[in-house]
Amino acid sequence: FQKNTGRFPIQGIQAAENPVDSSVLHYLDVIGGGHYANKPDLVEAMVKDAPDVIKWHESLGVMFDKTPDGTMVEIAGGGTSRRRMHSCKDYTGLEITRVVLDEFLNKEISFIEFTSAVDLVMDDKGQVAGAVLLDMETEEYRVARAKSVVLSTGGFGRLHIQGFATTNHYGATGDGIVMAYRTGAILRDLDSTQYHPTGAAYP
Repeated sequence: FQKNTGRFPIQGIQAAENPVDSSVLHYLDVIGGGHYANKPDLVEAMVKDAPDVIKWHESLGVMFDKTPDGTMVEIAGGGTSRRRMHSCKDYTGLEITRVVLDEFLNKEISFIEFTSAVDLVMDDKGQVAGAVLLDMETEEYRVARAKSVVLSTGGFGRLHIQGFATTNHYGATGDGIVMAYRTGAILRDLDSTQYHPTGAAYP
């Protein structure tokens, strides 16, 4: 893990917005870190959009770490040539989730809590048209219809591949990958699924 003042492990979100950094350097770091297996156009879009995403997050209320004068703290990430990781102590993901959820509530966008997608629903044209949901409180199944479906279910670190320990969250069991596979979706880059911990103590 990257350390911030040696007190706690850091996770964060990277964006090249420092004067000594650039989207080109960020691009090269990502391509190199991906052993040149990345899709160049996707990496280009990500590094170009990243500074605007940080500004958008901050405008919504994400409380990134800052120095007393208000300058954004940027720390080193693994395999990067510049300090460009923006963090919120050791709970960046939780902080971003808090703010995005508040935005959902402010915009009165409907959402369902304590519910898991267990399968995707196909229409008569063979296209995804929704999902089967399990209400974890009532143990009842529901069907949600949708014009489009985005799977963002994370990796499969909790499967403990080859018996390794993990700090991945308990929901990281690859369910989204299986649901996509059952629809006939083409899966790629499963060997690049993020796995935590990214460091280990020996012995």
